[in-house]
Amino acid sequence: MSRRWYVPAAVFAAVLMIAMSVVMGARSITAQDAATPETGGMTEPQAHPGHIHLGTCDTLGEVVFPLSDAVEEGVGGTPVAAASPVTDSALASPVTDSALASPTADMGAVVASSMTENVGASLADIVAGGHAINFHESAENIQNYIACGEIVGDATQTELTIQLEELNGSGYTGQATLTDNGDGTTNVLVELMRTDGGMASPVASPTA
Repeated sequence: MSRRWYVPAAVFAAVLMIAMSVVMGARSITAQDAATPETGGMTEPQAHPGHIHLGTCDTLGEVVFPLSDAVEEGVGGTPVAAASPVTDSALASPVTDSALASPTADMGAVVASSMTENVGASLADIVAGGHAINFHESAENIQNYIACGEIVGDATQTELTIQLEELNGSGYTGQATLTDNGDGTTNVLVELMRTDGGMASPVASPTA
């Protein structure tokens, strides 16, 4: 006569609870993985601090007006806006003198921009005061100057565009457009370009 084995109810319940716990844990991990998108190696966009200084690019003085950081596009998977396709009408349009004189010609694509509104001085005062716009590699490498331009021009006009020249082999050039608001303040738009394909590494700037 065969002998039957019986599993005590308490042991059976414990095994069942362990099995359910394993299944629920696996489901939780799967759901979490599905809800968490892969970053794909994304990094924070690089930001270049900028300021309006007293003095010239050769001899920068104290900061008188901070500017918004120029933040690079196309970093960490954010694509830079694609160029507009060339249309027949564009091909048919004659090249004008103003197009040939465009300040951004041969300067490369814009890789970073900065817009600072209501800087606390009129454009005439900024021009007359002897100022320069200077941008830095980053907040961590603030001692590395990458592009600078002196604010010179007709103090009676309401808009002025200046060139930012490369400093310390940074590979960055640019331009700044200052627009007088008519209320004693000025807006400053800065566009930085790269002419080296993004390969240069700025060296430390000499102490002013």
